[in-house]
Amino acid sequence: MKNLLTQWAQAGDPGAMIRLAEIYSAEGDLDSAKKFFAQAAEKNYRPAARKLAELFDAEENFPQAIKFYRKAAELNDVAAMERLIELCPNDAEILDAVLEIIDAQYNEIYFMCNVLEQVRSFGSHRLSEFFPGQAAAIERRRIRNKILKLKSAV
Repeated sequence: MKNLLTQWAQAGDPGAMIRLAEIYSAEGDLDSAKKFFAQAAEKNYRPAARKLAELFDAEENFPQAIKFYRKAAELNDVAAMERLIELCPNDAEILDAVLEIIDAQYNEIYFMCNVLEQVRSFGSHRLSEFFPGQAAAIERRRIRNKILKLKSAV
């Protein structure tokens, strides 16, 4: 299985890269895991960027963790945005970068949240049918408000 995944990874398949990384990680070969997560992250594969950041975070290699959380955040990973804020609550550059990522989609977020409020006003209990992106939109809006509070406190 590893040989086939390696061939696919060498051919540029980010899914194979992340699967190989997970296999190496489970085997305890973190250097190889990081290598394949990094290759998939370079191809803008969001789960790989976050997994790599989490590996560095667990090792307390915060500069590398921040680098890959930022990459995942740029790919709209809400959990990565949240972790960046936790790691760097006083870093204006990081806060501005996350805010910029969120603001780039703010109109979409604002629209989705308004749709959610309208659906709620009709008494629907199955909101996901009407608004499948609601959770991510609400999280991004919450993170945006959190950043604005952090920035105003500084």
